[in-house]
Formats: sequence, structure tokens, C-alpha cells
Amino acid sequence: MRKYHQLLLVIISCISIIVLLTYKSENSRLKDVLSAVHFFSRKDADELRLLNNFTAAEDDIINFNRPLPVWQLIGDSFHAYASYYQRNDLVPSGGEVLTLVTGKTGAAVNFRCKAHYDDGRDIQGKFRFQHLNQEDNIDVAFTNYVFYCRLKNDLGEPNSIVYTDLTGDGSNTNRKLRLRFVKSAQGSNVPQTQVAICMDLVSFNMSSSFGKSYSKLIEFFIHHYVVGVNQFIVYNGDELTELILQKLMKHKNIHLQSLPFNFPFAHNKNNTSNLRELIKTDCLLRSMHKAKYVTLLEPNEFLFPNAKLSDDNSVLYSLNSYSTSETIYELQTYSVCMDGKNELLSNNSFYDPEVVQPHKINIFRPVVPSSSTSSTTNLAPSLAFAHRYTDCVHVGNDGLHMLQNLLRQDFMNNLIKIRKEVRELMYN
Repeated sequence: MRKYHQLLLVIISCISIIVLLTYKSENSRLKDVLSAVHFFSRKDADELRLLNNFTAAEDDIINFNRPLPVWQLIGDSFHAYASYYQRNDLVPSGGEVLTLVTGKTGAAVNFRCKAHYDDGRDIQGKFRFQHLNQEDNIDVAFTNYVFYCRLKNDLGEPNSIVYTDLTGDGSNTNRKLRLRFVKSAQGSNVPQTQVAICMDLVSFNMSSSFGKSYSKLIEFFIHHYVVGVNQFIVYNGDELTELILQKLMKHKNIHLQSLPFNFPFAHNKNNTSNLRELIKTDCLLRSMHKAKYVTLLEPNEFLFPNAKLSDDNSVLYSLNSYSTSETIYELQTYSVCMDGKNELLSNNSFYDPEVVQPHKINIFRPVVPSSSTSSTTNLAPSLAFAHRYTDCVHVGNDGLHMLQNLLRQDFMNNLIKIRKEVRELMYN
């Protein structure tokens, strides 16, 4: 009997060992599965946040990029970028479509237009056009326009516009251009942002040392985020590397929306101002009723307000006091010399007062462009100014000047706090 007990104990022991080994093996496999699930869920969360930040998928992110603009051939000599529908609120019926167009210089503008509706109807409109403000240059191969299509009857919001080139052979006509609504009748639950920045990577030389600098491009976004801007519309956004996007992705409150800009004509430094005029016009139309103010900046141009934009005494308080008829506010701009020894661009302290600025930096109140010339209001540097960071190769006869000599103590204290926050966000 004792032998049977011993045999039973041996069998039970063997079974226990087998169960224990099986448990350890399954437990190890379960840990591997959980680890993999945790890894991929974390990656998916990051990717989801990336999509949220850069495609405006979240309900609380302002939509600046849909429908996605792209240059499309609409005639033998013309390309359209983006089309906007604006209902005429001054009369009980009708609306107008505005389309940004570029065409071969000298080509005849002879189009008709019609609006297409969801129910399949095509309604003929009245076509007109105007030249977009453009510098006179006989070497420019393209001319910029705004095409207008006036709709007499209010049949709701059309979904697309069609331009027919009457001078061509008809092979490139009847291309439907999706419409963006300047102010949709359906409204939006997303509150209007105070300031948005349109970033011009089309005119800027991204092959320069500045354009290739990871830290300088990151500082552009972090600096403006710290002063109070979190909405960025980036033209030719594919120029930003994945490394930059991944860094910005960690700041979930930075909303960057990238727009393509596959411009159909060759361009160089002599006609970048004409490209900038196109981008500015699209920026203003795209921002209407979405942002109270916008500014168009290249990556080496930084806005410095007198206080964070959320503060009661910031430059926004002064802008809100102006009449709504005043829509352009020019910033005093300083060409600041970059010193490679400085950790941040904002640490640079010298500027050259004799540098000729390539273009003005303005804050805009978004409005529909008109043929009339808008007046410009000059903002006092005590309210806000801009830095354009450059390599000071040829310094003017008057030499370099110290920026600190221009600033009041409260403005300087604000600048020091901004630098500290930017440094912490970039390097911690």
C-alpha cells in the first residue's frame, strides 16, 4: 500500500511540474502578446494624434485644408488652385464663386462658368475676372488672376464650379473644381481662432542652410506657439521632414495643416513676390470666419508681440479697437544677424538697419480681395514687431545696432520669458 502512495505522489508531482512549466510558458507568451499590444497601441495613439494635428480630424480643430487645393488645368493656358463660394448676405438671393488662377502671360481670358449642385443641376453664372496685384516684370511667364462667377439665384450651396475656356479646343474644359465655403450655411461648432499663421515654404529657399536646419524650423513653430498661436497653414508643407513633424506631434495643441502647391510654371527669385501674392490671397480667403487675424511668414520670420496674445494688454486688444475697414497692419521688421553660437534664434541681439527688406510683414484682417487698394496701418513697435533672421555678410555703413536699445523694460521681460519657455519645450 505504501508503494502505491509513493507512486501516486510521484505521478502528482510530475503532473504538477508539467502544469507549472506549461503555465510559465503560456504566461511568457501572454506577456509577449501584451507587450506587443502595448507597443502597437502606443504607436497607433501617436499616429492618431499625428492625424489629428495635421489633418484636422478632431471636432475641435479648425478646418483650413478641405477640399485640398491643387493646381489643375482648366483651359489651354490656365490653371486653377482653389475656389471659394461666398453667399451675398446683402441681398436675399445669389452668391459668387472666387477662384485663384494663373495663366500664361499674354493668353486671352475668355471663359464662361456654371455651378454644379448636389441634385445634378448645372446653373449658368456670369463670368468676370481681375488681375491679382502683381509686379510688372516682362520676364514673368505667368499672370495671376481671380476669376469670379456670379450666381443670380439662391439655390443653396453649389458643390463645384466649372470654367469653360472659349478660346481653346475644349479638350481641357468642364473640369469640376470643388468649392470651399467662405461661410457655410451649416455653420460650425468650432470657435474662431484669434490668430493663424500662413507659412510660405514656396517662396523661401528651403535648400539654404536655414531651410535645412531642423532646430531653426522647429523654433519657428515653438516660438509662435508660446506667444499664443496654435493654428498653422503650411504651403508646400511636404518640405517639412518627418523628423520635424514627429517633434511637433508631441505638442498636441499645435495644429499644422499642410497644403500642396504644385505650381505649373517655372519661377525664380525674380518673381517670388508674385507667388507670395497668390499665397497671401488664398490665405486670406481660407481664413475668413475661421481666424480673426492672420499673418503670412517665411520660416526665418518671427512675430514678437508685446505680451502673450491671450493677455488682456496684448497687441490684439489694440487691433480690436481699430475699425473693421482697416484690414492691413504693418509690422516694423528688423533684419537680425544670426550667430551660430546662440542656442536660439531669439538670443541674437544685433540687427542691420540698412538692409532692404524683400517684402513687408503684415497682420491681416481676412477679407475678400477687391480691386480697390486697401490702406495700411503702421503698428507701433511697442505693440509688436517682426524679426527676419539673416546671414549678415555685407553690413551697412552704420554698422550693427543692439535690439535691446529699442525695447521697453516690460517688453524685454516678456521676451526673456518667451525664450525660457521656448528653450524648455525644444530641449526638455
